[in-house]
Amino acid sequence: MISDRTWRMAQVAKLYYQDNLNQDSIAEKLNISRSTISRLLDDARSNGIVEVKIKFPWQRSERLETALCKKFGLTAARVLKTVPESENELVLNGLGFLGAQFFQEIVQPRSVVAITSGRAVYHTVEALETHHLDLNVVQMMGVANCQNPQIDGPELAQLMVHRLGGRYTYMQAPFLIMDPEVHRKLFEEIPFREIISLISQARYAITGIGTLDKQNSSLLRTGFSVQSLEELTRCGAVGEICGQTYNISGETVYSDKAQKPVSLDLKYMKEIETVIGVAGGAAKAMAILGALNGNILDVLVTDQQAAEVLLLQ
Repeated sequence: MISDRTWRMAQVAKLYYQDNLNQDSIAEKLNISRSTISRLLDDARSNGIVEVKIKFPWQRSERLETALCKKFGLTAARVLKTVPESENELVLNGLGFLGAQFFQEIVQPRSVVAITSGRAVYHTVEALETHHLDLNVVQMMGVANCQNPQIDGPELAQLMVHRLGGRYTYMQAPFLIMDPEVHRKLFEEIPFREIISLISQARYAITGIGTLDKQNSSLLRTGFSVQSLEELTRCGAVGEICGQTYNISGETVYSDKAQKPVSLDLKYMKEIETVIGVAGGAAKAMAILGALNGNILDVLVTDQQAAEVLLLQ
């Protein structure tokens, strides 16, 4: 049952945001103080009754998009115009907007959609406009042990379903398992095989692209050790998708000395009809290049800085 205070928050929010009454007018209309109106508006936002979206005028470089598609055989590309000093969070917001916009142009109702995790995927999902498409959203990796489960946990799949409707499934296992034998046996379990079967039905996938550079690697946030990153780099790895590492040619890189993630093997991702990779910044250019060389991606959403580096390779 809705509490009186929740009802009051919604009432005040409607008068302020939809009816365009100022706080003094609302206070007079409802016979309560202006300070109470201010608190109710703040609480309405913090409790999710009111969601504020700023539609920033993001600009694209169609010249770079065309060049990327021609050079790497992509189905499509979206390139965010940026300058070298652009703030990272602002770039992620822009990439998320372009990724969400493209995805909503192509997605069909009642489709299976596979997603990874991380900040780029979060910003893409968060930027989706609300529609009822009755999707089946499945995560391609286990739950990371991090401080922000909204980015690396089941909450990300829930957010997508909240935006677009449907149901979600996630791998009910941690992203990292230290015991190699336990890791091996997990992949033989029926629930995991069912997840793989569901992902094989996916028509679309949305993924971030990670670097193994210690200054920028998101794997460290998920529990990977510095030693594992160094070992994989020594073996030739330049990037990772879904925790699975690969070299500059896009070939998967393994090492018995490195930690092993619970996630989808990249060979399954290549079978998905449309894989959208979202990543930007010159620091990620080599990781993106490896994914492109390995034909892991069909669509690339990136920024001007990364695109210019990629086109010089």
